[in-house]
Amino acid sequence: MSTLLIGSDGDASLPTGYKAVLNTFSATLTRSTQVLTGFGDTGHRRRASGVLDITGSAGGTPYHNASGSSPMGITAAATGGTVTLTLGKGGTPADSTLAFEAVFSSVAFSSTQDATQTVTFNFEMNDSDGPTVAWDETA
Repeated sequence: MSTLLIGSDGDASLPTGYKAVLNTFSATLTRSTQVLTGFGDTGHRRRASGVLDITGSAGGTPYHNASGSSPMGITAAATGGTVTLTLGKGGTPADSTLAFEAVFSSVAFSSTQDATQTVTFNFEMNDSDGPTVAWDETA
């Protein structure tokens, strides 16, 4: 019988320099398409590229006042590393993961007077081999 995954079963791992207590992530996997519609066609014809892209973000609450806690990796010369997004937390179901090299395009901070301060890390895949996918399909 299949098991449904819930939000609290997720996890995200970001490279050094992108530190926070993460509690959310999103990722969009895309392939560019080309319209190949010809004269006389009454509908679009499309072909999908063989090249996969991933864009997304991970966010949470930044650390403060601790060694190695800076979320400002984007200010360094090298602004990337391995991103691992996890659905499930081991056991049953086993981890299902998506891992890939990425660059970070932006870091956004938010603060309101009566709430938690947050940080969001936006990333784009930088991996010519594409992502490594491990999906638990055991019954």
